Amino acid sequence: MIEELEHKIMTKKRFTKAIEVLVNQKGFSYIDAITYVIEERGMDYMNIKKLLSPSLKEKLTAEATRLNLVKAKKKNKLPV
Repeated sequence: MIEELEHKIMTKKRFTKAIEVLVNQKGFSYIDAITYVIEERGMDYMNIKKLLSPSLKEKLTAEATRLNLVKAKKKNKLPV
């Protein structure tokens, strides 16, 4: 998958597809998949924000929150 994308311009759609393939077929986490694609293509980490689709941002944020890498937005919860 990654090999076929190497010579093409990376678009938001191609980036998302590459990440989803690595996560679903290879068992990567979203953070690991993004890092892998960036390093394999020799991309600059500063340009990744432009390539993240809304669904990918949501999945990445959920994973980072679960791993305590970012603070979760506090939501009002009823005591149970």
